Amino acid sequence: MGPPPVKLRSKPALSNQPPNSPVRPPLSPATPPNQAAALLQSFRGEQRVPVPIHPKERALIIVAVIHLSFLPWAIGTRDVWSQFTILGFALVSFVLSLLPRQYENEYSPEGPFRINPILRLIRFPVFWIGLVFVGYVLTQALNPAWTRMTDGSAWWLQSRDHITWLPTSVEAPVGKMNAWRMLSVYASIWLLGCALWTGLSRRTAVMSVLGALVFNGTVLAILGILQQVSHTSKILWFIKVPVAHPVATFVYENHGGAYFNLITFVAVGLMAWHMIRSQRRLVRSSPAPVYAIAAIITGMLVCVSNSRAALILLLVYVVVGTILFGLWRIYGGEKEGNRTVSIIVAVVSFAFMGLGATYLNLGKNLTELGTLFNPATSEYIDFRISARNATMDLFKDKPMTGWGAGSFRHAFTEKQQHYPNIFRSGKDHVLFWDHAHNDYAQALAELGIIGFALPLCALGWLVWRLCRLGGLSQPAYILIVLGLGLIMAHSWMDFPLYNPAILTTFCAIWILTVRWSELETTR
Repeated sequence: MGPPPVKLRSKPALSNQPPNSPVRPPLSPATPPNQAAALLQSFRGEQRVPVPIHPKERALIIVAVIHLSFLPWAIGTRDVWSQFTILGFALVSFVLSLLPRQYENEYSPEGPFRINPILRLIRFPVFWIGLVFVGYVLTQALNPAWTRMTDGSAWWLQSRDHITWLPTSVEAPVGKMNAWRMLSVYASIWLLGCALWTGLSRRTAVMSVLGALVFNGTVLAILGILQQVSHTSKILWFIKVPVAHPVATFVYENHGGAYFNLITFVAVGLMAWHMIRSQRRLVRSSPAPVYAIAAIITGMLVCVSNSRAALILLLVYVVVGTILFGLWRIYGGEKEGNRTVSIIVAVVSFAFMGLGATYLNLGKNLTELGTLFNPATSEYIDFRISARNATMDLFKDKPMTGWGAGSFRHAFTEKQQHYPNIFRSGKDHVLFWDHAHNDYAQALAELGIIGFALPLCALGWLVWRLCRLGGLSQPAYILIVLGLGLIMAHSWMDFPLYNPAILTTFCAIWILTVRWSELETTR
């Protein structure tokens, strides 16, 4: 009688997939031969087997696209009704992203499996940072230290009982701006960001949302150009606004310039990714020219938006982006023919943008841009500097917890009166400031150091994560991140990130770019 048989214990297969990603099991013996052959060909690169997106993920994509598309169409989401509407969209997206998914049949040719997205959510640091931040603003809203009082002709702040060691706010009508209204904006961004990170499990899904964002922005840009040609002072030719030069659906020209800069940056990133991918795969056609046209159209609108800061930043983006992409072409091991194609595409794109912008009276905007370097404009620059200094004086009164989200326009008058050039226009007219025209100074005054540090921590984690994934070595991600950085530079000169449409789109692009890089790395 021989020795007993030895039972060998097989080692678990190693996987490069991140935690909680949908890991598909190997082929079972019951897999049909034709299906196994198709999968083998797909593995060898001989054939691509399309796998449809799961219905729950598709539903999330639809709601997220509607959400992001709604933002600019709602006149920049500057009104109360639109801000609470986007909170509803974000809540629906968040719920859809957390629904468990069962993958089988055509959604999982290799075999059935199940994923629970909530496990990915609880490992997302931005979720916990955002939860603390939303709770912080909620505490401010529940603990007002001042009330906005009025007698019909004037208004003032009256102190009231509050818990002194907790963050505070100013109690004011929601139509005049208060902490509750800002809370709805911040909560909607947090919920949407978590939904995009948790619920999108395919690169196709991420790029579908980004592509829809570019398409929506391009349609708006075309309308904006037509408004420019028709010399109308109304949004969409029928909505009256208190300015003479709206940009598409944005009342404030600097907001319009910043938003369409964002769309241009994303379009350029997608164009670069598709162009490089098609060249590497020797594919004759790709969506790259479509995104190039979208970037030209949106960039053209920025050129005639009357926003000097947006135009300067777009020019900086074109110069720096071209240099970075050229360096990547030289040192990235690409073929000479591909470099030639890239140069031709760049020259043709700049020519079209330049001719179109010239036709739309770019010369007038360049003339206004030149006035920034005229000594006669020092009064305008001093105006902004005084507003920033007064805002920092407001911050110094409550440096740790701030005056409360949405409190700037109510509390600023106390410091404004110490700067005559920003206090009165003429003898009797007192200037009213909605914003400080410097996002960082205003955020510090409203949220304090504690509240301001939380979003910075979330942004820092996203940057760190993108670097860990090697995303900054890929041209598409570099071009998008460069644009996002320029939007942050714009915030030092104005208040683009206090516009809900721009702030939400800005945060969504950050989340989508890092998630795209993650899915690209784990393929």
